[in-house]
Amino acid sequence: MNPGQRLTLRLGLAQIIGWGSGFYLPAILAVPISETLGIETQTFFWAFTISLLVSGLVGPRVGRAIDRLGGRRVLPFGNLFFAAGLALLAFAQDPVTLFLAWGLIGVGASMGNYDAAFATAVTFFGDKSNRVIAGITVFAGFSSTIAWPITAVLSDTFDWRVAVLFWAAAQLLIALPLHATIPRVEPREVPVVTGPIRKIIKNRFRMDLLLVIFAVMFALEGFIVSSVNTTLPFLLGELGADSALALLAATILGPSQVLARILLVALGKVMTPMRVAALSIAAHPIGVILLLVFGVQAVLPFVVLHGIGVGLNPFIRGSLPLLFFGSESFGQRQGYIMMLSKIVSALSPTLLTLLVLKDPMAGLVSTMTMGLVAAALLVWLSFIHKVRKAALADASAASSLEG
Repeated sequence: MNPGQRLTLRLGLAQIIGWGSGFYLPAILAVPISETLGIETQTFFWAFTISLLVSGLVGPRVGRAIDRLGGRRVLPFGNLFFAAGLALLAFAQDPVTLFLAWGLIGVGASMGNYDAAFATAVTFFGDKSNRVIAGITVFAGFSSTIAWPITAVLSDTFDWRVAVLFWAAAQLLIALPLHATIPRVEPREVPVVTGPIRKIIKNRFRMDLLLVIFAVMFALEGFIVSSVNTTLPFLLGELGADSALALLAATILGPSQVLARILLVALGKVMTPMRVAALSIAAHPIGVILLLVFGVQAVLPFVVLHGIGVGLNPFIRGSLPLLFFGSESFGQRQGYIMMLSKIVSALSPTLLTLLVLKDPMAGLVSTMTMGLVAAALLVWLSFIHKVRKAALADASAASSLEG
């Protein structure tokens, strides 16, 4: 294997464990943990929400550390935080310990999941990191498929605490060695940077227009991805789908995501970041339009389209900022860009549930509207990109004439 494939394998396998031991844990264990601790399930999910908020707030500092030190010296600490949080969760006896455990897991997720992995890839391959980023998302796409059955079997056979301790052990025995064997980053000269990235660094990432566009666009997409994914069976039932259809639709969500990512890797030369972004952002609104026109009969096409959008979303989170800003200070900038998205994603399942309980179709129309606004922002970014390319071409031509 070449260096890119080896890095993809290490980071990708660790992503499966990271997502399986964090984000996908509540779907299986929320009820048994809540019953054991004598709390309402919604209290458990508030603790989980705290985890997502912590992950978003810590993100910029984690990204900055990866920019300076490389993934090898940062990602293993994520595994340690993950393991500590999971161990604390396994022995939790009260809500205070539960919240503290999820806070530690949130720090671990910030140091170990998508954005940290993307930043690590960029420290090695710079502007040519897209193939590694795409490969990482393919591995991560199998997280729920692998993690949910393992967690369910361990919980049913033994106890939910055993299931949690299994994932703590996986963090220490599998993910930690994978991260600890990432090659060291060789010292490199940092090129003189110009344009928006220079402005962002000078202003310490405060209120640059391009940064704001990215943050809002990804926050809108984050709302759609997080809210629809976590409420899908309930949402489809409220729309009128019977239990069998809702279960079938929910089952094909995962394969749709993975298929989209595999096609992304296979068609890498054709699927530029802007084209992938256009497909990813447009997929959900098109699916909602089909539901509005054809009703319950369009449930399966809606889920497939939504799955495609969700599957491609992590890739554009990494590749679009890389295209516009370059690899300089990628990790820190990525942390700031994704902070709003993570906060919105943490709150979105509850907000969408409230909307759906009031009017299911209105809830879906709201997510479609968000998708359309995100698409408008992407068009704006596309215009900025074309203007930049033209300016660079003019500057290059002028430089050639001067030479």
